[in-house]
Amino acid sequence: MGGLLAFRVGNFDTTAEREQFRFLCEQLKAHYEDSNEFCVLAGNYNIGCELDALFIKKDAIIAIEFKNYGGKVIANENGEWTCDGKVIKGGSRKTILQQARINHSTVKKELKALGVSKENIKDVPTLIIFNKPVEITNNLSVTNKSWLHITDNEHFIEKLDDITCPHTDLDPLGIVNLAETLNLNPFYLTEFSNATYDKPIEQIEKIELFEDIKKYEPLTEERKQNEKPKEKEEKLNLNLNSFVIENEDSIALSDFVKRVVSLSLKLDNFIVKVLDGTSASSSFAAHGIRLTQEYVVTISADGIGEHCVKLARFTNHDVKAISPSTIFWEEGERIATESDNSSGVVEEHQSKELLNTNSNVCFRKSKTILPHWLDKKIFNDHQAIYAPEHERYEYNLDLNEEELKVYLATYFPRSYAEMFCIVDNLLQNKCLKETMVQDEISVLDCGCGTGGEILGLIIAIGKHLPHAKINVTAIDGNAGALLILKDLVESNPNKKVQVGLRTLSQTLSTSEDVEKLASGKENYHFVLCDKMVCELISKEVLPTNAYAIMAKMLATYLHENGLLIMLDVTTKDERSGYFYPQLMNSAINDYVGKNRTIETLLPLSCACYDGCSDLCFMQQTFSVSHSHKLHDESRVCYRVLCRKPLKTAIMQGMETAKLAHIIHPTKYKQNDDSAICSQSKNNEITIDSFNINL
Repeated sequence: MGGLLAFRVGNFDTTAEREQFRFLCEQLKAHYEDSNEFCVLAGNYNIGCELDALFIKKDAIIAIEFKNYGGKVIANENGEWTCDGKVIKGGSRKTILQQARINHSTVKKELKALGVSKENIKDVPTLIIFNKPVEITNNLSVTNKSWLHITDNEHFIEKLDDITCPHTDLDPLGIVNLAETLNLNPFYLTEFSNATYDKPIEQIEKIELFEDIKKYEPLTEERKQNEKPKEKEEKLNLNLNSFVIENEDSIALSDFVKRVVSLSLKLDNFIVKVLDGTSASSSFAAHGIRLTQEYVVTISADGIGEHCVKLARFTNHDVKAISPSTIFWEEGERIATESDNSSGVVEEHQSKELLNTNSNVCFRKSKTILPHWLDKKIFNDHQAIYAPEHERYEYNLDLNEEELKVYLATYFPRSYAEMFCIVDNLLQNKCLKETMVQDEISVLDCGCGTGGEILGLIIAIGKHLPHAKINVTAIDGNAGALLILKDLVESNPNKKVQVGLRTLSQTLSTSEDVEKLASGKENYHFVLCDKMVCELISKEVLPTNAYAIMAKMLATYLHENGLLIMLDVTTKDERSGYFYPQLMNSAINDYVGKNRTIETLLPLSCACYDGCSDLCFMQQTFSVSHSHKLHDESRVCYRVLCRKPLKTAIMQGMETAKLAHIIHPTKYKQNDDSAICSQSKNNEITIDSFNINL
C-alpha cells in the first residue's frame, strides 16, 4: 500500500486556492507514487474551523493554510505579519498567529471528540504555505516555532518530510480508518489520488444463491481459463432480471450506486440493478438468504467479488458476493417477513416495558435519495457547498449568495427528504389520495427559502398522481432564494408533471406582517410552513403562542380536502427554555381544542387525544443521500392539520382505543419508555403514530 489519497470536500472560493491545491496534490502524488508511504490530503475541510487542507501521514497530522503572497515575509510574534511591507491577512481581523492558534486548538479538540487516540494528537502542527517563493524572517518564539511551520510551494515536500510528531504512529490501515472517521467518503476523492486503500483482505462471506452457482472461491488463473463465465452470468442475470424494479426511488438509488462504485473502485464497466426485495425474497430464501429491506442492489463486473470489504466500508451496508462477478446489498425500508406477525404492522406488549422485538412496528418511510437530476443541478450548476453550520443557519432571511450555496447543499436536501417522505406516506392512504385525484393541485409555502420541501412535495405528488398539474405559490423574503427555487422547479425533467410557480417576496418582520398574510381568499390542497416558526420566535416577531397564531392564519387558506403541514427543528428556544416540539404541541393542541373546524390528522396520538395538554417532545429522523453525503440525517417535529370532515373520513374504521403511539422512533428503538405517548402507553398494540397507513 502506498501513494496519495486526495479529497476535496468543497471547491475553494478563489482561483489562487484552487490552483495551489492542484499544484500541491501533483507534488504529493509524484513524491509518494513509488514509495511505500501512504498519505491523505483533504482540501477545504471543516473540522470546527475552516482549513484549507488537512494532511495525514505516518508520523503527523498537519493543519494547512494557504497564503497567496510571495516575497520577503516577516513572521512576528506580536502584531501583523508582512510581505514586502504589506500586511498579510489572517482572517476575522486576527493576525496570522492568532488565527493559527485558534485553529490549532480547535483541530486538536475536534479530533479528540471524534475518538482519535490521544497519542496520535499530542502534537498537531500547523503549516502555512505561500503560493509564491518567499524569503522568511521568522521572529516567532521557540514555543510557537515548535508547532507553527512556514514554507512555500517550492519547498512544500521538504518541509512535510521534516515535520514529525514523536507520539504519532499511524500505519496505512490507521490512516484509512482516520479518513473514514473524518467522513472523507469517496464522493470527495479527486483525480489526483493514486493510492489503493483496501483494508487487509477479509474472508468474503460465501453464499450459494442458486443451485448452478458455486460458492465463492478466489478466482485463480486456472479457473478463469477452465470456466465459461458468460454462460454462468447469463443464467444469473436471467434470474435477477425477473425482480428488477424501476420507479423514482430505484432509479435514483441506481444512479447513486453507480457514482459510489465509480469513485470508490475506479471502475468503468459494471452493471447495477435494483431489485424489488419483496418479490425477490422467496427466491433468496430458498437458498438460505433472508431479505429484510425493500430494495436489493446488485452490481456485476469482472472480479467485483473481491471488493465487498471496501464497498461495505463506504456504503455502511453488509455487502456480499453471489459469485466472483456479482455482489449485492440491501437498501430502503424494512419489509414484513414470515418471522414477523401476520400483519407486519403492530406488535403486542407482553409487559409494560418495551420489548427488544420492537423492529416489527411498521414505521413511515424515513430515508430517500436526492434525484440524480436535482443532485447535478445543485452541485454542478449552482456550485453548492456542503458545510453544516447549524448556528449560522438558524435564521436564513439575510443569507448572501455564498451562504445560499452552503444552505443549498446542506439543508435543501434534508428539507427535500423530510417533505418527500411525509407526503409519500400521506398519498399512500387510499381515502386521502382519492380526495386529491383531480386536474389541479394547489400548494402554498410560507417561508419557502430555496424550496427543498417544495421539490420533495412535487416529486411525491408526481409519484402518486403523475398527471396532476401542480400550482405552487411560494412566499419568502430572500430574493436570491426565490431565484434558485424557480430554476430548480423549471429544471424538473419529468414533463408529465406540470408545475406552475408563482413567487412572492414578503418579509415577516412584525406581527402585522403575519396578519396581512391572512387576507388571501384562495384555497390550497397543501399548505406548508417548514422551519419558519422557530425563526419568528427567535427574532421575537411572534414571541408568544407563535405556532397557534401561524396555524390559525394558514388554516384560512385550506381547501376542504387540504392539509396543513407545520414542520420545525427540535432544538431549544433559549428564551423560554422549552424545546420547539414542546412549544408546537402545546400551542397547536390549544388552538385545535378551541377551533370547531380544524383538527389534527398526524400524529395519530394527537388526533386521538385531542384534549391533551402534555408538553410532549416528539422527534422524527429523516435521512437523505446525495453526491456529497451518504445518509445525511435531520431531526424534526411536525404536525398535519385538516378540516374535520376529512379527518373523519380518513380515520373511519380505525381501531384507536388499543393503540400505543410511538412519537420518537429513535428512543423507541433504544427501548426508552418516553418514546410512547403518555396518554396511550398502557394500550396493547404499538404503532408508529406518524404512519397514516395502519
